[in-house]
Amino acid sequence: MASRFGSALILIGLISIVVFLLTLQIHQPYTLALLLGASLAALGLVIRRSAVRNAQRRTARFRTLRRLRGDTDEIKNLDD
Repeated sequence: MASRFGSALILIGLISIVVFLLTLQIHQPYTLALLLGASLAALGLVIRRSAVRNAQRRTARFRTLRRLRGDTDEIKNLDD
């Protein structure tokens, strides 16, 4: 869920940066769009990176026990 939220923030940030570039072309730069877009994209990258790191830690925990029990669901649930 956090990974999807991070991706959404990155997308909104990139759209805001494009808005800044469009306003820059008409010689009326809207710098708030640049600041907002850069900060949202950076925040999205941080959230997404931490979500992936937490998912890797979660799947690595008790790996041997899961193998002994025969569970294969941890591979399927990696994206959630």
